[in-house]
Amino acid sequence: MDREIEIKLEITKNEYDKLLSYLLKNGSNHTKKEQNDIYFSPKYRPFFGEEINEECLRIRVMKDKKILSYKRIFFGESDSDIHLEEHESDVSDLEQVIKILNCLDIEKVLTLHKIRDSFMYQDIFEISLDKVTDLGYFIELEIKDDSLSVYDANTKLKDLVTSFDLSLTSRNLEGYATMLYQKLYGKKN
Repeated sequence: MDREIEIKLEITKNEYDKLLSYLLKNGSNHTKKEQNDIYFSPKYRPFFGEEINEECLRIRVMKDKKILSYKRIFFGESDSDIHLEEHESDVSDLEQVIKILNCLDIEKVLTLHKIRDSFMYQDIFEISLDKVTDLGYFIELEIKDDSLSVYDANTKLKDLVTSFDLSLTSRNLEGYATMLYQKLYGKKN
C-alpha cells in the first residue's frame, strides 16, 4: 500500500503571504503549478455527501501531465494515526479515461482549480501552499520519509505546525473536494 502522511490547514491570506516569503528563502526545489482536479464518484457508492468523505477519485490536470489518483483516509485510534492510502498513475488520454469511468457508472462530480507552490523543507517535508478558487488559502505539510512510523511522522508534522506558529484547530480533514462539494451542493448527496 502506498501511504501519505500529511496535515492540511486552512490559513489566512496574511499567513499564506508570510509562509510563502519564508519558504522562498528557506525551502528548496520550489515549483509553482496550476492544477485542475476533476473529481469523480461511483453512482453505486457515492464518494460525496458525508461530513468527511473517506475516499476520492480524481484526475489532476496540469500543463505537463495528467494523473489519475485514488485516495482513502484512515483515522486510527487518535490524530497521530491519521494517514492516507494513495495510488496514482499517469494518464495519456484524458478523454478516453473519462469515457472508461463513465462506462463503469463513475461520473464527474466537480472540478477544483488551485495554484500550488511546493517546497522541500529540512529534507523530509514537502510543504505546499495552495490558493484554491472559491475556498481560500491552505498549507499542506507532508512527510517524505517512508521509514518513519505513522505515529512518528504525525508527531514530526505537528511539531512543524507549531514551529510555523500555526494551530491544529484549523486542520482540514475533509479535503478541498468535500469543501467545494458542500459549498456547491450542500451536505446531502
